[in-house]
Amino acid sequence: MPANTSLPLVGTLLTVAAGLSFFFVCMILPLVGKAGVQTVHASQNFRAFLVALIVSLAFSVAATVAKMKRSRLDGSPKPYLTMGLFVINMGLLISLFAGLLKI
Repeated sequence: MPANTSLPLVGTLLTVAAGLSFFFVCMILPLVGKAGVQTVHASQNFRAFLVALIVSLAFSVAATVAKMKRSRLDGSPKPYLTMGLFVINMGLLISLFAGLLKI
C-alpha cells in the first residue's frame, strides 16, 4: 500500500483523537478553575491539566500536519478546523501559565 493512500486515514484518526482529547480537556477544566486552586492538591491539579492539555495540543498539531500534507498532495480542503483547535489549545496553554484560568 503506498503512503499516499493511508494519509487520509491517518489525518482523520488524528483529527478524531484531537477532538476527543480537547473534549477531555474541557471536562477537566474545573481542576484549574476557582474551586480547583483552593484545594490542598492544587499543584497536582495543575500538573494533571497541563499534561492533558499538552497531549491535546500534540494531537492537534499532528492532525494539522497530516491534513496539510494531504492537502498539498491531492488538493483537498485546508484543515481550518484542526488549525482552529490548535489555536484554542494554545490559547488555553497561555491562559494557564498567565493564571487567567484561576478566576
